[in-house]
Order: sequence, then C-alpha cells, then structure tokens
Amino acid sequence: MKTLIPLLVLLAAAPAAAQAPKSQPPKAFAQTRQPGDVETDPIRCFWKTDRSTIVVGERFTVVLTCGIIDTDKIKAVPDFNQLEASTVGLQPFEVVKGVRHEDVKDAPWRYIQYEYTVRLIAEGLFEKDINLPAVKITYHIQSSAGGGSAGRDQTYQLPPMPMHVASLVPQKATDIRDTTLNTFADIEARRVRSTGEYVAAAIAFGFAVVLLGLAIVRVVSRYRVRTPAAERPLGLGAILSGCLREAGHVKSGAAGGWSPELASRALTVLRIGGAVALDRPVAQSIVDSHVAAREGQLALRKGFFRPRRSLVSNATTPGTIARAMASTNGRPPNARTEAILKELEESLAVLSAARYSREGRMDGSALDAAFETGVEALKKLRNARRWPARTISSITRQAMEIGWAR
Repeated sequence: MKTLIPLLVLLAAAPAAAQAPKSQPPKAFAQTRQPGDVETDPIRCFWKTDRSTIVVGERFTVVLTCGIIDTDKIKAVPDFNQLEASTVGLQPFEVVKGVRHEDVKDAPWRYIQYEYTVRLIAEGLFEKDINLPAVKITYHIQSSAGGGSAGRDQTYQLPPMPMHVASLVPQKATDIRDTTLNTFADIEARRVRSTGEYVAAAIAFGFAVVLLGLAIVRVVSRYRVRTPAAERPLGLGAILSGCLREAGHVKSGAAGGWSPELASRALTVLRIGGAVALDRPVAQSIVDSHVAAREGQLALRKGFFRPRRSLVSNATTPGTIARAMASTNGRPPNARTEAILKELEESLAVLSAARYSREGRMDGSALDAAFETGVEALKKLRNARRWPARTISSITRQAMEIGWAR
C-alpha cells in the first residue's frame, strides 16, 4: 500500500508537466551560434626564453608569442602599445631593446610575436629564483554583427615565468635542457635566402641554355657551309705558330747541312713573318688535306672534324721591307716593330743570296746564324701580336695617328 502512493502521485503530476511550457535558450545565443563553432579563448599567449639560468647583468632573449582570434565574423583586437619595448613592464628586469616580427596567419588564428633583449641589474638575487612578471594585455572583441561593433575592454593576464640567477636550473623547473630559440625571423630569413638562391639558379640555368644554343648554332653553321670560298681563313696567331713549327723542322733538317730545298722552306717562313710585321695581307688558299704545297707555300692544318689545309704564302723580299720602312709618310713604326723588321730583312738577304746564287754555295755557319736571327724575330712578332700586347699596340698606334693628324 505504501509503494502505491508515490506511483499515484507521479501519475497525477504527469499531465501537468506535459502542459507546462518548455525552457528555450536565449534568443541572442540562438542567432549567433552557428554549426561547427567551437568555444575557445579569444587570446592565448606564452613566454619563451633562450635560457633558464641567468647571471646578473647578462643579456638574454625573451620571446612573447600570442595567438588571437581573427576571422571574418569576430576578431580579438589587443592593445599592442602595451607590448612595445619602451612600455612593457618586466620589473625587476630591464628591457634593453625589442622588435616585433611579421605576423603569421593560420585561420582562425593570427599569431604575433615580440622579441625582447632583457637583463637583470639588482643586488641580493644570487642563487635565488625570480619570476619574469605577469603581463596584462588589454583587448576587446570586434564582431561583424551590428555593423562591426566593438565590445568592452577585457584583460588577459600572461602568467609569470620562473627564472634562476646563477644556478643550473630554477627550483620549479621540470627539465634541465635549454630549448633552441626559433623565431618567425628565422623562418623569414630562410625563406628570403631560398628565394634568392632559386633566382640565382634560374639565372645561371638561363645563361647555360643561351650558351648551349650559341654553341649548337655555331657548330651547325660550320658544317652547313660547304663551299671552300666561304671558309674562314686562319688567324695571324695560328699562322705565326705554324711558321715557328715549320722553322723547327727546318732547323732539325739543317743540322746535317743546308740544301736549296731547306733554304727555300726557310725563306717561305721568313717571308710570311715579314708580311705580318708589315701589316700586309697573307695569301691563303683552303684546299683538301691531300693537296700538296708548292714551293713558296706553307701548308697548315685547319679544322678537327673535317681537316683541311691552308696554303699560306707571300712574296716579301728584303727590298720590300727596306722600301716599306723608308716610305712611312712621316709615321715611323715603334722601336720594337722596327727592330723585328731589320732582323727579318737581314735574314732574308742572307738566305736569298744563298738560295739564288749562281755558284750554289751554302755557308752553313752564316745560314745558321741568319736563320736563328729570323726565328727569334718571329717569336718576338708572335708575342707582340698576342693579347693584351696587341690591344696596347693598337691603342698606341691610334694615339700616334691622332697626334700626327693634329
């Protein structure tokens, strides 16, 4: 009987409870809350130092990092003036300098970071723990609802951070290791460096492609021209080097005695050298590699993939050199060129007399001395025609011509 009484009371109260109005959430909350929204603090901050133990007067780095809500609908707006190096209060620590790094956006958060250089100048703190003081940050919430209205000022308090003076670790520390200091500035510096290296690599690759294209065009153009008349002649440097090689062969052959054939080859070499010294053109004929050179011609190799021959010759005589030096129109050659021309003139005179004499007598000692003088003149001439001696000589000659013209 006693158990039936509570049941009857519950049954009687059930209709009345069904007719009572249900409790509804506040209207403002129902309008602002959206599916997927998560409750979180609008601002979060933390300290970070490059060491946990300090010495009085020693400078060390303190980094303050804060994450603040920053979305299209709502954002937290802190008072950044409170975090500047000149206004932030970290007593008894002294802020020597500070800098704010570039913000990092990672929706729905925006991270800000300040880096301070701090030191402690005080007495009576040796072997003691001291807190990096709590910092209060004032902020307000700005919402897009209601035309971007700003809420009332609120305060976020950053908790203190324990430090120790002249000891291994603070008494409340849980880890004896000092963490490395990696800031947003390090990330930005690495990004700038990688961008610069990427640009430099792209420029170097572009130059490589251009040079490769020029090399291909040059090789292709060389083999597309097949007519001998269009082939480029040898340069003066290659001609002088070929003359010196031929002079070496003549000297080796003359070691056993001079002959008319050796004298003719020696004359060919010196005549070509005399024409180069006088700045006169040297005759060249590009032929196939099997074509033999005639008397008075010097055969020089040309090309590697398709070897050809350049038959070089000139009719310079001792009289030609003498007349050219006498008729300089008031502009004599420089002392070095004049000495080379005189040596070539003397050598040509001795060799011509021996080659074309009626008796056909060959004075070996006289021919050796004359030819050696001519070879030395050719070596001097080749050195004078090389860069930068060639450029200096050209500038000097132009300056002299301007002076003579005036």
